[in-house]
Amino acid sequence: MGTDKPTLKDVLRFLKNKEMGALYTVLTIVAAVFIFVSFQYSFYFSILLVILFCIIAGRLIGKFIRLARLSSEEEFKATERDTIITFLEDGVVMYDPNFRVLTFNNAAEKIFGLSATEVIEKQFDPGMAKTARYRVFVQTLFPSLAPSIAQLSETDKWPQVVELSFENPKLELRITLHQIKDVSGALTGFIKLVHDVTREKGLLQSKTDFISVAAHQLRTPLTALHWAIESIVKFSENNPEIKSLAEEALSVSERSLKITNDLLDVSKIEEGKFGYSFQPASLVDFVGNITKETKTLAAQYGITVEFIPPGTQIPEVSIDQSRLSSVLFNLIDNAIRYNAKNGKVSISLAVEPDARFVRVSVSDTGIGISKEDVKNLFQKLYRGSNAAQVEPNGSGLGLYIAKNIVKRHGGVMGVESEINRGSTFWFTIPLDPSLVPKNEVVMGAF
Repeated sequence: MGTDKPTLKDVLRFLKNKEMGALYTVLTIVAAVFIFVSFQYSFYFSILLVILFCIIAGRLIGKFIRLARLSSEEEFKATERDTIITFLEDGVVMYDPNFRVLTFNNAAEKIFGLSATEVIEKQFDPGMAKTARYRVFVQTLFPSLAPSIAQLSETDKWPQVVELSFENPKLELRITLHQIKDVSGALTGFIKLVHDVTREKGLLQSKTDFISVAAHQLRTPLTALHWAIESIVKFSENNPEIKSLAEEALSVSERSLKITNDLLDVSKIEEGKFGYSFQPASLVDFVGNITKETKTLAAQYGITVEFIPPGTQIPEVSIDQSRLSSVLFNLIDNAIRYNAKNGKVSISLAVEPDARFVRVSVSDTGIGISKEDVKNLFQKLYRGSNAAQVEPNGSGLGLYIAKNIVKRHGGVMGVESEINRGSTFWFTIPLDPSLVPKNEVVMGAF
């Protein structure tokens, strides 16, 4: 099809199309008129009429064949579109501005337990959610009625994306809503793509539960082991050989206990149960105190740590000091461990140009991070390639946890870095407490 010239076979097929019926009727009438007129005039005039009839007939046939061809192409496209929609794995529900359903494919039938004949051409309203059979479908059409809704897209941008949760039956649906407009831009309807994520979320939750249980089971014996090794280190002062082995074992147990605690923290974050307690605090005092506490570790590595006070006064902020301190400790700890010999770490505060956020920055003179690694740095279990060479025992969870804590505070986290020239990790904290999210946001699962 398309712009290719039709073959004789195509022409013969088009001549059989229903659109050609009108042509045959017109040609019959025209032929009758020409025959009648030809009997009223001379032979030569009749010949002229026949030629004229043939020209008119030829042009009409050409136009109608083109019309039949276009109609055939449109029918083919419509059939192709309907076939694709019918057999899509995601539910497709199309309806007009009055919520009269126009399309309801096989996947939608399976998700909602309704047949297309029950739904198509039927107009729905919120009150129909009281009918048990239509309840889930109506709550999907009108998401504000759903038991649980999570907005995944910006409220003023299209398409709109939300996640809906239902308890009876157990369903987790990701809904993408698109507008349908005509050539003039007038709204003619909506189309909802319904993706059933119940099984996916169930599997992710199972993995998270397994990791959480395993970490809980490991933490108790690891804690006991850690205490025991601490005692051995303490009582082996007079035996350098035993003390050396005990200190090495203590380092391993500390690392194992930290990984276990990190796994538990990630599980709690992804369940939305990490727990936060926000209180007004001076960010200058908060950062200054943590900087002092890291100087002992810095001295062990021969690194200088300094806090650069802001040039302007910074108002109090609403933070969870316990949670946010783990973020800053993590960034400073990394800046010390992955620094150059006799390197430097600088911590600074600055109000953002929009005066709505304050930025906390931790800069170092260390090994830096490649552009490829920067893209994935805040993902779970990811570590930069050069960082793994310097410190092979990291878990790859610290920055993921830190970013989630910052997000819960209403801020964002980022990094600028250059290989062998150092890195600057930063995060923002809102100056306006109303910008702090009211609830924890579940980011995903293992």
